Amino acid sequence: MTNTEAGAQPARIRIFISAHKPAAFPDCASLVPIQVGAETAERTLEGTLYDNVGENISQLNPMYCELTAQYWAWKNAHADYYGFCHYRRYFDFSDTPHRQNDYGEVMDTFISEKAIREYGLDDASIAAAVDGWDVITSPINDTKLIDGTSNLKEHWANNPHLRLKDLRHVYDILCARHPEYREDADAVLNGHEAAFCNMFIMRREIFFAYCEWLFPLLQEFCETSDFTHADMETMRTPGHLSERLLNIWLAHQRRAGAGRDWKVKTLQCVHFTDPEPAGDLEPLSTNPRLTVPVVFAADDNYVPMLTTTMYSMLRNANPDRFYDVIVLHKDITPENRQLIRQYLEQFPNATVRFYDVRPAVEGYDLTTSNAHISMETYYRFIIQDALPYYSKILYLDSDLIIRGDVAELFDTDLEGHVLGAVHDLDFVGNLNMPNGERRRYADAKLGMADPYGYFQAGVLVMDLNRMRDLHTVDEWLAIASDPDYIYNDQDILNKECRGDVHYLPYEWNVMHDCAGRVHGIFNFAPAAMYRAYLASRKDPKIVHYAGYDKPWKNPWCDFGPLYWHYAHSTPFSLQMMAILDGIEKPQPAVHHDRALREDSPIRKYVDVVAPVGSKQRELMKVVARKVQGKR
Repeated sequence: MTNTEAGAQPARIRIFISAHKPAAFPDCASLVPIQVGAETAERTLEGTLYDNVGENISQLNPMYCELTAQYWAWKNAHADYYGFCHYRRYFDFSDTPHRQNDYGEVMDTFISEKAIREYGLDDASIAAAVDGWDVITSPINDTKLIDGTSNLKEHWANNPHLRLKDLRHVYDILCARHPEYREDADAVLNGHEAAFCNMFIMRREIFFAYCEWLFPLLQEFCETSDFTHADMETMRTPGHLSERLLNIWLAHQRRAGAGRDWKVKTLQCVHFTDPEPAGDLEPLSTNPRLTVPVVFAADDNYVPMLTTTMYSMLRNANPDRFYDVIVLHKDITPENRQLIRQYLEQFPNATVRFYDVRPAVEGYDLTTSNAHISMETYYRFIIQDALPYYSKILYLDSDLIIRGDVAELFDTDLEGHVLGAVHDLDFVGNLNMPNGERRRYADAKLGMADPYGYFQAGVLVMDLNRMRDLHTVDEWLAIASDPDYIYNDQDILNKECRGDVHYLPYEWNVMHDCAGRVHGIFNFAPAAMYRAYLASRKDPKIVHYAGYDKPWKNPWCDFGPLYWHYAHSTPFSLQMMAILDGIEKPQPAVHHDRALREDSPIRKYVDVVAPVGSKQRELMKVVARKVQGKR
């Protein structure tokens, strides 16, 4: 591994972004990603510097954490300003204050172009925020609000992985090496305010002075401490200690050192919950003439049903064709993704890939007015950009059982039309109802000249090039933001594609008899349509469990035994049985390492007088920021 930074010409501002796993990084010369712990890492990150090149302490990363990047920059990099952030935590370099939570963080999701603009993660904004200052730190936080502790010593002891004897030990080392710091160490450790996260920006000479003071202290601490039986978090003690030592060093400089004349300020800290790269899907190397791209959309709660549908599809697939199965999602866990892949490895003529849609739909107000329609239904609008190398795909809902080979469906000649789809007998039957409500809706909202051409969107053959001609993804999502559609994206597709649809045989999307609709709604449809639907029920190629009556909730529903014929074979069958028994999925425990204790008297008082999300809570935080000198 090599570093292009080492030996380079001095740069004005270098803010190093510590990372130990892949992340999206802003394309900005002032922000420099560096892989920490590179010496012992299982994988090498692309597009970063590495902390094991040149003079380094990379092998100490399990104990020193992001400090191995700080040490590397001290010994190898050249700049006027040195700064440090994390792959998920950045300074807010904009000149706009942002709402922060009780832990002093501005919470966001992705490091997107929008976020880069909003938080000034560009060279010009960084220079404007940094130039002229000597030291910049993360916000000054109050331990009384963080976890109800009255000082930093108690705050340290409140962490079950940190040993109070280690804090005392580094205190003794500091006082022995630098007795003039005792007063400042006492003031900081007995106080209840500090800057955390090891995030700061300093002028070159100040940064070098700090490193020359800090690292000998930590080295002596490590050489004289026993971590033989320490757990992983306790092993990180030197990293935790450095957070406290930074505050002590700054306090001493302001009281008795060069810092009395420094210009010092804080910048807000932005915490990105999902800093991982979007992970665009690449085209497969398989013969495109043999490949059948099939797209699904689901969330983590729908994994058992999604897996059942995919399994039924591949069980009945043509072994001479290759199926590129792509799942659009926003929250399917890595564990579930791995389980799905492993289970479907039994089909050598298929691959399963996952695409995170959140960056694409961020900022759009996508809601559903129908309780039986999920948010995932909108994801089909991003397919045309997510899969730019495909001109045609199949889109399938995740509540299907597939008995036919979908390669036959994919091979359908659309004859130049945008979509291939099956008529929707539910909607069409409602058009002939005496009250006329659905007909008025089709005329006024959908503007369909022939509403009897309304199709069901759970099974689609999509010409992506024609879809791209109709609208951009932004335009599709903007249209989808309208909350007044009854069937949401299905209505939108019918409105925008009206008169440009190739109608598929009914057996490719046989909707089951939910709440007796076959003889209570479908039979109001034009006679030819109804007869064709009834005929398709005898040998369906796809059964669609559309509506609220699902076989994992009611195994006696129409075509229920067919569903369980496939579902019982999947690794998620017991989860579906639990759903049948009314057992809810357990919610994972949520932990924030700087959260208020539930039994904290401070927490109870604050929550009573200023509940989370209230105007009083926000006012309290504004006042606290002003008292601390923060903007």
